[in-house]
Amino acid sequence: MRKAPVLTALALLISHSEAFFANSAPNRSARCATSSSSTELAATSSRRDILSSASSAGLLLGVALVTASPAQAKVEGYAPPSKTKALGEEYRQGTAALADMDDMAPVPREAYKKLPSGVTIADLRVGNGETAEVGKKCNIQWVLRKSNGYFVDSSDVSGGVPFIFTIGANGGAIEGVDEGIRGMKVGGTRRLLIPVEKGYVEGLEDGKPGPLPAGFGPRQQMRRVQGLRKDVPGEYIFLEIQLTKVR
Repeated sequence: MRKAPVLTALALLISHSEAFFANSAPNRSARCATSSSSTELAATSSRRDILSSASSAGLLLGVALVTASPAQAKVEGYAPPSKTKALGEEYRQGTAALADMDDMAPVPREAYKKLPSGVTIADLRVGNGETAEVGKKCNIQWVLRKSNGYFVDSSDVSGGVPFIFTIGANGGAIEGVDEGIRGMKVGGTRRLLIPVEKGYVEGLEDGKPGPLPAGFGPRQQMRRVQGLRKDVPGEYIFLEIQLTKVR
């Protein structure tokens, strides 16, 4: 609660007023000696001085109120600045792990395809290598976000170590990834919008289906998604994967 800017402006306003009254209040003997014309001139000048002083102090006070911190504004009764959490499509498109994508423009709506299970896919770049199919072992680089685009974790954070799993095998990848990767070719990059019920339903402990975020913080974020937001309409897990190897 930093009230310094407001208090400083108020103190300045008071000091200006005190200085004016101290300097402009004539003693009685001098007032009697001056002519009526001089008195009128002094009064006019004094009114101008006090208006000028009040205007200057008022401007400083206004600036102090406008530049007040959110915490101070809350205390003073002014609404704090709005906080926008959702990130734009342009931000979601670019990721550190997938920075070598060919097309950095926003993904057009027509590029998205919804599968019967509810998983939505969109190819950001089509590969030209071997195809990912059931029974094949795959290496992927990945970026995990919440549905509002907020970054959670990525394979790049862990030194670029890929997530390796066999398509169709139990305990490999979460259902949304296992289904969403099928048909990709090596070198391709695909965006997956995974319903919560196709996500980390078995938990986020070591050994559970992945790709798993590392560390307590990122895992706790996804636990909240799985637990508290699983029934929220439109909630999903946002994954971008790059297929680097199939064998």
